[in-house]
Amino acid sequence: MDSLLRLVDDLPTLRTAWEREPFVSTGLGDFGDVFSLETAERLIHSSLPMTAVRLFRDGELLPAERVLRNRGSNPRSREKLADGTKVADLVAGGATLTLEELQNHSPEVARFAAAVARETGYEADCTAFLTPPRARGAAPHFDLVGIFLRQLHGSKRWRVSAPVRRLPSRARAVDPSEVGEPVLDVVLKEGECLYLPRGFVHVGDTTDEPSLHLSIGLRGVTWERVLRSLLAGAAERFEPLREVLPPAFSDLDRAALYRERVELLAKHLADVEWSRVSLDMLRAEQPPAAPAPGSLAASLLRPAAAEGAQPGPERP
Repeated sequence: MDSLLRLVDDLPTLRTAWEREPFVSTGLGDFGDVFSLETAERLIHSSLPMTAVRLFRDGELLPAERVLRNRGSNPRSREKLADGTKVADLVAGGATLTLEELQNHSPEVARFAAAVARETGYEADCTAFLTPPRARGAAPHFDLVGIFLRQLHGSKRWRVSAPVRRLPSRARAVDPSEVGEPVLDVVLKEGECLYLPRGFVHVGDTTDEPSLHLSIGLRGVTWERVLRSLLAGAAERFEPLREVLPPAFSDLDRAALYRERVELLAKHLADVEWSRVSLDMLRAEQPPAAPAPGSLAASLLRPAAAEGAQPGPERP
């Protein structure tokens, strides 16, 4: 847990607070081997793709065209790249810079993210935020993943409010009238880290000094995603689950049919062994509507006891 202990000062506290409440860890030491102001400056001038660069001012996202690099006369320059000089000028003028998916652009961040992923079992996504003094980046919002905000330089005040909806699965704008009184109001300093469970509304403002922090988001697999995939497998296994609802002119009892199909689904779920559920296959953005050969749902069409047996006819 060496990498995780660079984000929290006490693992038992994290276990208790996980997805329940935010907390701050202190005295975490230097983080320069992973990311620093010098690293940020180097990346700014390394012709990053525009997908990795966003700028905010007073809570508003600035148009990407303001930092788009001139492609010149080179016909092969098709990728949209960020102009480092334009980015630096906007930051000097009061804009907040975010460098996204840093694990794809920095070997040091990639190694750290991979270590955190191994220690947690979750995908780790890293974003850096560079904010000038007395400024605000993004407006009050919440994230769909749990995040660690590791302060690397300067300081930033965070006000954290209870979720509008616990454990949200869909992103949406936050109406100011929905935001309650802060449950946590803290100035994060260098060497400190704030853990925020998903859904907690938060907003950050710099103090009289500039701020650089690294956000490490941990994306897990929800039970909803697991059950959606297993339902697809059940539909392949049991023909009645692929039937449409009876038409209006039918005299069939829909309530009785519903109960029968719930029993079929329960049987399928009971037959599945958890050790056969591949979480890696569930991390895709959207699970397939019908399982393809070799997919998780296809691999779960038969109970483990039937492993290696020839598939027989469909049965109710």
